[in-house]
Amino acid sequence: MKLKLLTDGVMRAGRLVLFAGLALGGLSLNGNAMAQAALGETVTWSVQAPEAAKPGAKLALTLHGSVKDGWHVYSLKQRQDGPTPLLVSLNAGSAARAAGAVTESPPNKVRDAAFGFDTQFFDRPFTLTVPVRLRADLKAGPQAVAVDVRFQTCSGGTCQPPKTVHLSATVNIAAGA
Repeated sequence: MKLKLLTDGVMRAGRLVLFAGLALGGLSLNGNAMAQAALGETVTWSVQAPEAAKPGAKLALTLHGSVKDGWHVYSLKQRQDGPTPLLVSLNAGSAARAAGAVTESPPNKVRDAAFGFDTQFFDRPFTLTVPVRLRADLKAGPQAVAVDVRFQTCSGGTCQPPKTVHLSATVNIAAGA
């Protein structure tokens, strides 16, 4: 289940009126996979984790990004003098720590007129895989793995400032583990 936030610009009497919804929000989902969707103007995000695990276990979080038509989000790898790359980090108080490099779906690689060199981006649904290790001291029951995603989106010659969304996936820690 995904939620989408639409920001529409409407011209009325020579003025631009913006209708904005929640800048950040979420919906917890229960089922075979634990997920939460976060909303943004140009990208809809969700994160999934295995439903259950033992303390200290290594597992992978899967982040899904869906880009609004006409927009693109820059990928993990960019030149230093280029656009803001995707950055995925785990919160300090999270139930897990990073356990390797984040990987991504194959991005598009195109010469970007705004920068004058090739950039890598996604303009359709994509996936990021985040390897994590659960803390060994976790107690039995549901535990939150909090993830931040910083990204920048552009459409033609218009770019939004970089923004960060906060996601969380729940992992059930097995009793007596």
